[in-house]
Amino acid sequence: MKNQNELVKKYPEFFEYLKDHKGPIIPIQFGFECGDGWYWLISNLMESIHSHCKNNDKPIPEILQIKEKYGGLRFYTGGTSEYIYGMISFAEDLSYTICESCGTIENVTTSQLPNWMITLCDTCRKNREKSRNLSYLKWRIKNIDLLLTLLSKKLKSIIKKWLVFWRKNSQE
Repeated sequence: MKNQNELVKKYPEFFEYLKDHKGPIIPIQFGFECGDGWYWLISNLMESIHSHCKNNDKPIPEILQIKEKYGGLRFYTGGTSEYIYGMISFAEDLSYTICESCGTIENVTTSQLPNWMITLCDTCRKNREKSRNLSYLKWRIKNIDLLLTLLSKKLKSIIKKWLVFWRKNSQE
């Protein structure tokens, strides 16, 4: 997610525990692992949790990981109350109705791609398919070029051997 730094700056309390963290790498250190389309959903969830904690004199939970999994938002925290868990669960459910790429709620579906589930609107799905097809074509062209290069070297070797054999046998 490109805008994750805005959320970290806006709600630093969720990430205070990282300042002195010296242990093994934890998932949140890789950043928010989802598309920009869910920015407003995550922002509103963080705002709701922050407000609830401040208004009720509750500790703000540590955010351990934010990611997409099986086409939906996953928002993992440490030390969460049932009330906050309900907010998170609601946001996770809503994510299946929001395009992960652009954030629209129009014509959104969750579907299985090869090796991946994703929640996209029709427009982003078509753009993704075009991009995937183009990437696949570029990959095929690159591999065909490599194959032709290898075949060319092999053919040159075969032709050289044949010429040596032919010269040797034609002189006899």
